[in-house]
Amino acid sequence: MKKFSYSFLASTSFFYWRILWGIGLLGLSACEKVIDIDLKDSESKIVIEGNVSDQEDTHYVYISKTVPFSASGTYNPVQQAVVDITESVSDSMIIVGGIGLKTERTFAEVSPGVYQVTHFKAYPGRTYTLHVKVGDEEYTASSTMPMPVMIDSIGTVTDDFFGDDGKTVGVVYQDPPGVKNYYRYLVTLNGKPTNLVFAYNDKYNDGKQVQRNLYHEDLDLKKDDAVMVEQLGVDEAVYRYFNGIQSNNPGAAAPANPVSNFSNGALGYFSAHTVSQAATIIQ
Repeated sequence: MKKFSYSFLASTSFFYWRILWGIGLLGLSACEKVIDIDLKDSESKIVIEGNVSDQEDTHYVYISKTVPFSASGTYNPVQQAVVDITESVSDSMIIVGGIGLKTERTFAEVSPGVYQVTHFKAYPGRTYTLHVKVGDEEYTASSTMPMPVMIDSIGTVTDDFFGDDGKTVGVVYQDPPGVKNYYRYLVTLNGKPTNLVFAYNDKYNDGKQVQRNLYHEDLDLKKDDAVMVEQLGVDEAVYRYFNGIQSNNPGAAAPANPVSNFSNGALGYFSAHTVSQAATIIQ
């Protein structure tokens, strides 16, 4: 699974001030000198990626730290964290001694920075809270799993792009009326998961039958490609996170980090979601 890591690396104004200062010194000297630009590394931040779904009973949490500008590596796993998940059920669903039922499980570290819990089934309508402790710092995120929305059909969508036929995949589903729904899509191409981000809400199609065409400039589909789509039903906070990634302009001078649902300044997200899958061969 692809990880994300975000870090604001250096102060732009500081960077340009040092350049101008160095050029000034160079102009005053008759001999050549090396201009030493002192780039400041940003503070390392915790990045947490956690998911539980209604289709699996084994779930994973990935914990790392952002990598400083001067570092040579790209992934910095966090080991020996304490990771727990709590399930809360409202009083209207299950009552135990007059209090909503709560269960708690602990994740085990199965490889550096990768934490796993097994035999843990998650259910729609319940709220899950992930607790992560790294040293003396604690991070918490909650996610409520929505009711599932199933894919009704899947197929090839062909459009004309400047005289050339472009192909993508489309799914059809019935959006529930009167309920705010948020969707995230995962696309697997010829058995290989892509890292493309698709996030949508039902603001303009509440209660309607929807055909969602998954267009992306990096999704280059050809005839006979095998495509699997997973439609995830997510809550609003998780939608905002992935919509933030989707909306970031790669050409921006300082793209913003997507809004995390974790406390205490951690980056990343925790999602409790439903899953509906469908597969097709591109025609």
